[in-house]
Amino acid sequence: MSEPDGPKRLEPRMTPGSFRFLVWADAGLAVVSTILALNARFWRGANWDFSAFLPAAALFLISGILLGYLIHVRRNDRPFWNEEEAKRDDWDRRGRQL
Repeated sequence: MSEPDGPKRLEPRMTPGSFRFLVWADAGLAVVSTILALNARFWRGANWDFSAFLPAAALFLISGILLGYLIHVRRNDRPFWNEEEAKRDDWDRRGRQL
C-alpha cells in the first residue's frame, strides 16, 4: 500500500477541542509551577532552598516546551482541522436538507 503524498499530520488524533484542553492544562501547570517556585524562593524565610526551587523551575520549563510543541502542532495541523470542520458542516447541511 502506498501512502498519500503531501503533508502529514503531526498529531493525527488531536482535534481542536483536545488542543484547547491541552493548552488550558498546560497553562494551569505553568501557573502552579510558578507559584511553587515563588513559594520556594520568597516565602521560605531567610534561607533560599534551591532543592525546592529546582523541581518547580523544571516543571515550568517542561510546561513551556509543551506549549511550544502545541503551537507547532496547531500551525501544522490547522489545514486538516479546517478540512474536517468543512466536511462536518457539509454533512450537517445535507442532513438538514433531508
